[in-house]
Amino acid sequence: MRKALVLLLTLTACRTAAPAQGTNKAPAVRQLAAAKQRIMAADYHADLAGLARLRDEAARLEGDPALGYLAHYWAGFASWRIAINGASHQMSAEDLKANLQKAVADFEASIHQKDDFADAYAAAFLADGWRTVMSVGNDPTVLREQAVRLRPLLKRAKELAPDNPRVLWAEASTYLYSPPEHGGSVQRAIEIYRRMSEVSPAVSDAGSPLPDWGKPEALMSLAYAHLSQKPPDLDAAGEEAHAALRLQPEWSYVRDVLLPQIEAARKAG
Repeated sequence: MRKALVLLLTLTACRTAAPAQGTNKAPAVRQLAAAKQRIMAADYHADLAGLARLRDEAARLEGDPALGYLAHYWAGFASWRIAINGASHQMSAEDLKANLQKAVADFEASIHQKDDFADAYAAAFLADGWRTVMSVGNDPTVLREQAVRLRPLLKRAKELAPDNPRVLWAEASTYLYSPPEHGGSVQRAIEIYRRMSEVSPAVSDAGSPLPDWGKPEALMSLAYAHLSQKPPDLDAAGEEAHAALRLQPEWSYVRDVLLPQIEAARKAG
């Protein structure tokens, strides 16, 4: 699957507004802001059941004429993170694909409701790219066809908000997972992740329903990229993983998966 993901990202590589105000919208703003915080916490804790429950709670606001696009985004985010965490917890391929399909559907619905929402484009690019690889396998012809379909998502996200941390996260992935002969560059990915870290707030705004995650994810991604270098920079990887944990001390993936991988590489010499 990794080979197919590398090819798809290679093929797709290409070189936000505040919610409406008004007293009648205040309850929806508060509900979505609270849902955001709970969904993100469940993600960091790898709480798959909690993410599924919270996805359904966010979905109840999808019909809101002003904020429905954010309800779709957070419902899609929850499905996406069920898959991301599930991949580290022996989730079946069929369940992974089903959750990714739900995520893609919600991100597409978010775009449909607000076609200048860069976060939905970036998330749809990443979730749909992964779903596609799992569905079509390693066939380069089919992957090339799918890349033509996916490429506009990242292009549009970059046009709308090139310095958005979530857009930078998506852009960096195309460099991290592509081989050098197809424009891949771990060093370029590291540069983008560093920029992502610079422009991300260290703490999420608990009163806002807008996505503002990015700082811990940038540090985690830097750690993974430094681990992926040949040879790996294990000192940098360890420092960045611990920095991510200082921001999110209960982050299961970093604590239970990434840091042990770094330590295993250190012991292997």
